[in-house]
Amino acid sequence: MEATTTRKEDRRKERTRQLLRDALLELIPEKGYEAITLQDITDRANVARPTFYLHFKDKQDLLFSSLREIYDDLAKRQHINCEPDELLLKSMETGGDSDFEHVAENSAFYQTMLSEKGSIAFVLMVLEYLSTIMGTEFVNKLSEKTNPRVPPDFVSSFIAGAEIGVVNWWLKHNHMRYSPQQISRMMNHVALLGTGWALNLDIHPPAEEPDFSEYDHG
Repeated sequence: MEATTTRKEDRRKERTRQLLRDALLELIPEKGYEAITLQDITDRANVARPTFYLHFKDKQDLLFSSLREIYDDLAKRQHINCEPDELLLKSMETGGDSDFEHVAENSAFYQTMLSEKGSIAFVLMVLEYLSTIMGTEFVNKLSEKTNPRVPPDFVSSFIAGAEIGVVNWWLKHNHMRYSPQQISRMMNHVALLGTGWALNLDIHPPAEEPDFSEYDHG
């Protein structure tokens, strides 16, 4: 009986959190993030204000907690358990599709959050999250059997920043005529093959490679 009660309570808590999350994500394209008040959120979710504080500290906590849940789910769907060589090939073919599909499904939200009506804290949170995931699920695995020329976490941050920039570009100026799959392929090819390949430049490595030996590979 106690287990049944606990399950009901857990479902009730999860439903309340979902209502609050949905309310905030709906309101952001309508009003802009900074203009939204807690009263707006609780009214839209039909949840009492004291109940809000049982789950979240403030509006930012609600936003960040909600996004982490969404992004964790996306990361699990993309997890590829294979050898580095196979991981590289799969990344060129299919890696990142679900990220851009998620953005396409929530384009109004991201257009707002990446505009003057959004939040720099949101951008920094996403940047940090992407950099961490990129490192643990991709860059670190690829660099396990190599001698990287630059710090792997530099590469993770580079790709994370590029993904935010690509999303911003994609959502503007009618670039959403490109499908999530096309954007994912372009992103992965440029990230893995470089600007020289993307612009079809005849570039060769310098005769003497730059020395970045001061950094700690570990």
